[in-house]
Amino acid sequence: MLLLSSAPADAQYFGRNKVQYDRFAFSILQTPHFDIYYYASEHDAARIAAQLAERWYARLSVTLDHKFARRQPVILYASHSHFAQTSIIPQMIGDGIGGFTDHFAGRVVLPFAAGLGETDHVLGHEIVHAFQRDILRQRGRSLAMLPLWFAEGMAEYLSVRELDANTRMWLRDSADADKLPTIAQLDDPRWFPYRYGQALWDFLAAKYGETTIVKALESRANGGAIGRLKDATGKDAATLSKEWHEFIRVATAARSARSDKSEADKNDARLTRIIGPEQNGGRMNVAPSISPDGRYVVFLSERDGYSVDVFLADAATGTVVRKLLSTAADAHFDSLQFIESAGAWDPKGRRFALATLRDGHPELTIFDMPDGEVRQELAVPGVDQIFSPTWSPSGAELAFSALKGGVTDLFAIDVATGHLRELTTDAYSDLQPSWSPDGQRLVFATDRFSSSLSRLSFGRYELAILDLATLMVHPLGGRSSGKNIDPHWSPDGASVYFVSDAGGISNLHRVDVATGQVAQVTDVA
Repeated sequence: MLLLSSAPADAQYFGRNKVQYDRFAFSILQTPHFDIYYYASEHDAARIAAQLAERWYARLSVTLDHKFARRQPVILYASHSHFAQTSIIPQMIGDGIGGFTDHFAGRVVLPFAAGLGETDHVLGHEIVHAFQRDILRQRGRSLAMLPLWFAEGMAEYLSVRELDANTRMWLRDSADADKLPTIAQLDDPRWFPYRYGQALWDFLAAKYGETTIVKALESRANGGAIGRLKDATGKDAATLSKEWHEFIRVATAARSARSDKSEADKNDARLTRIIGPEQNGGRMNVAPSISPDGRYVVFLSERDGYSVDVFLADAATGTVVRKLLSTAADAHFDSLQFIESAGAWDPKGRRFALATLRDGHPELTIFDMPDGEVRQELAVPGVDQIFSPTWSPSGAELAFSALKGGVTDLFAIDVATGHLRELTTDAYSDLQPSWSPDGQRLVFATDRFSSSLSRLSFGRYELAILDLATLMVHPLGGRSSGKNIDPHWSPDGASVYFVSDAGGISNLHRVDVATGQVAQVTDVA
């Protein structure tokens, strides 16, 4: 199972029952090693996924020195809302679950993600589980008996093959606080098993070779997962933990130099946390959106413990003014899509738009602000999932990114009439649009300049500008390394602010639209 966030599961679907709104007529696409189950609306994307699955098989069959005895079933859904309705397992599937592998029948089940690159990652992660299951079953063992840090960490390592910026963030914070877990402590759920498990397998592969993975899987040693590691490496848990900690400290120590440090340092002095676990929020506080006058912030949180809800707070103090929406209180709302989306204020600060799922179907929920009454529920037929709406300067339209048939494109909808325009139509990932102050352009994050659809290689996110009159896309750039996401225009339209993890740490940056010159605005360690 691939978990996309560490949000508490009980807060996502407290008191809810699984509902099936749609019936899917699956067809089967057979490849040499997989039976790909898909339905008509995802036909083209399913053929891409079939190629990705075979590529993963070619890699993993060599790394793990194992071949399937029969074709592996892979069941694809066009969106997370469809995936959440699956009857393969009875449990509720929260927003944070990106896919799973059925331990009993061996079925790999996943939705298309917001971008083929992420779909490729999740597919690879779950196919690792299929290999793990097959290898262990041949030796009379069960994958379900292995701890998450062992099984999920291995799957994440083999599907990523590096310590990515997100994992490095977890490790760096632990190392800086001198609170790195030992291997024996990884069974404690306080240590996120996906990130720390990935880091452990990255260390083991670097120090002892990738054959350690096969040895650990095939081991019949006593002592559980730690016994397997001792058998595979010849080292006890204490020695491995000491070596692993040193590996982490070296891997997270380097920081890239900046030439614009003075501006970032000046802004860092002004940073003040207003919402946190012990300060107006819960353990998870995400998707903040500031009102145009700077008085209010809308954010999503599980602060009340029952579900992920929408709150309006004072932007200066973080004090919560009111709850705008609760998925626990209104059973018609299935999801607020807190993993990949955020809401948006209209230019006058009188309305707030949020992408939601209602009775299994995507819609835009519009609130009157600041009183928080639901003003309009705007259905968006023809798309499977909506992300990150943005208002036009006139307030007449909303642009957003949406999944349709397994790929992510940009759309705009007339708020009064519901007329929908498709702005991009290709298999590249187009996310997080922001409408320019003059109303003529959208800036967004995309992998179209770093990816190759013919080679099915998926690169990092860069910034692009869409001319709304011609629908032509032009590169804006961003940092030359790392991903560049979440762009927002300056009020005068001369600059775009965005987040980049160049150098391994996510910080705020600014790009001059005319010259392309980039400056770092914050230096959050």
